[in-house]
Amino acid sequence: MKNVLLGTAVVLAAYAPAHAADLAQRPVYKAPPPMLAPAPVFSWTGCYLGGHVGGGWGRKDINIPNLATAAEIPPSEVTFAVPPVRDNTSGFVGGGQVGCDYQFAGNWVLGVEGEGSGSGIRGDVTPPPVIFNNPPGGPFPPGPVPITSTFHAQTDWLASITGRLGYAAGPWLIYAKGGVAWAGDKYGADIPIFGGEHLSASETRTGWTVGGGVEWAFLTNWSAKVEYDFYDFGTRTVSLTGIFPGGGPSTIPTGAVAVPGVDIRQTMSVVKFGINYRFGWAGAPVTASY
Repeated sequence: MKNVLLGTAVVLAAYAPAHAADLAQRPVYKAPPPMLAPAPVFSWTGCYLGGHVGGGWGRKDINIPNLATAAEIPPSEVTFAVPPVRDNTSGFVGGGQVGCDYQFAGNWVLGVEGEGSGSGIRGDVTPPPVIFNNPPGGPFPPGPVPITSTFHAQTDWLASITGRLGYAAGPWLIYAKGGVAWAGDKYGADIPIFGGEHLSASETRTGWTVGGGVEWAFLTNWSAKVEYDFYDFGTRTVSLTGIFPGGGPSTIPTGAVAVPGVDIRQTMSVVKFGINYRFGWAGAPVTASY
């Protein structure tokens, strides 16, 4: 019995160091790396305020069916018309815009924008002379009389309220727009044969506009755009009025004159470059979802 106990003790003494070494060599498990925060995605949701500069060109088709009233000549005695003429206009534009956008369904952007521009779009046109056959006792010496004239047209300002629909690809937005538009117009006519007569008129027109552009958000709160807009203000009838100074080859006395029934059709195109400062809604830019 004594020999058995002694042998067991020897075996245990020999096994214990080897078992302790096995326990010290257990595999070590590392903690998983922390998850990275989702990358931010730019959102077009928000409001903005900005300015723009550019240029425009257009045309005004002018029709004066009867210029006799400009000379205070009774139509029963003499009537002559100015052939329809087209006045091509061009010039600069510059102003500001304000609006709000909402990005939905992933990449679609819906918005509304108000815009106002000062304008230097203008032009002059001189139609071919009108040959007036003056009857005996008329306001001019008897025989054919060439009557020349120069017409002036200018747009002092433009304004619009439009809706926008676009498709976004990150900081890039391609959009179309359309809505109601207004224009402040002035017209004039110079008729030298009537003693240097000058007639004028002004009006505010209402029409429609459509256009589109590309906008790029180059900083968190800043974006730049290039845009084209087409304006159609239809046909309006105005009255040109002025003071006839008298003199010249005519015998018409000095006095106030008016030419009613002048039909003017107007269309216009504008290209502009703009910068916007964007105010975010609810902390835009937003976080992507996975």
